[in-house]
Amino acid sequence: MDFPTCRMSTNLFLTTLIAAAIFIIPAPISASGNFYKNKTLKVIIRSSPGGGNDFYGRLMARHMPRHIPGKPRTIPVNMKGAGGIVAANYMHNRAKRDGREIAILSRAIAVVQRSKNKGVLYDVRNLIPLGSTASSTAVFLVSKNSPLNSLKDIKRGGRQIKVGTTGPGGGAYQRSMVMKLDGYPMKIITGYGSTGEKVLSISRGEVEMTAGSYETMRTTIKEEGFKIIGKLGAHHPELRPDLVDLRDVVSADRRALASLLVAPLEAGRPFYTAPKVPADRVKILRAAFSAALKDPKLLSEAKKARKGISPTNPIQMRNTNMDILGASDTVMSQFKKLMQ
Repeated sequence: MDFPTCRMSTNLFLTTLIAAAIFIIPAPISASGNFYKNKTLKVIIRSSPGGGNDFYGRLMARHMPRHIPGKPRTIPVNMKGAGGIVAANYMHNRAKRDGREIAILSRAIAVVQRSKNKGVLYDVRNLIPLGSTASSTAVFLVSKNSPLNSLKDIKRGGRQIKVGTTGPGGGAYQRSMVMKLDGYPMKIITGYGSTGEKVLSISRGEVEMTAGSYETMRTTIKEEGFKIIGKLGAHHPELRPDLVDLRDVVSADRRALASLLVAPLEAGRPFYTAPKVPADRVKILRAAFSAALKDPKLLSEAKKARKGISPTNPIQMRNTNMDILGASDTVMSQFKKLMQ
């Protein structure tokens, strides 16, 4: 982020006085270190309870404060809506600008903004990234009784497949729409508030397929016997080697859109704080975030829950977001159709 610069005085006396003061006045980070004492850090979670975002949001709420000077209390707050747009709007426009609020937001936050989706009232360039807890491989899954064994079977079968998603701001919706626009017979059902709700919709027979992060859904997939019929993104070593990638089963026109969807997966589970938070407090939050992800207690808890920890630093997050916002108008004009 940009730091303010000082104009050099031509007055030698003032210059000398200012230089001396640098060694007398405590560094801003020390002052901010006292800021969090007896304060409460609010952790906004962009989905309802259950699912990957809720797990990682609460995980950081439990472990991150130990690494913040002053050890603030934490309160996790679930703020679901529109696939994460509601939480992003809140962080951009209403959250405190003093470093007392952070959020785990949608990995698709930049894609949704670049596509000028209805309801977007944020600019991700103003939100300050803290880091990501885990990168992700997206998977498509169906019940164990489904006749589908590959994404290719959807087009071959000649019948309409119902897919459960959260909403236009969510990754499951976007990935499924790539296929629908490419001629796959699919009906996309929105309104499920979390990964857990999407999975339940399959168990109840409301939908036949959904999509989500393999790292988040791995335990449920094994326990329920769900079949993985496709993926998007880097190949996870636990997935079967012949698992087809979405980019390989759509036309060239749609492949560019699918490739665009891969970029947010690199962001994984992204955390941000609000715009205009003082730089010294951003430094504290980033340091605490990074330290928490190396904390043996956090790593042990994640391991017991069978959740991966594969951090992405805030610079990488910002670069990924900027790449997405810089996507060509041609690709984005096609991508807008995903949101309709």
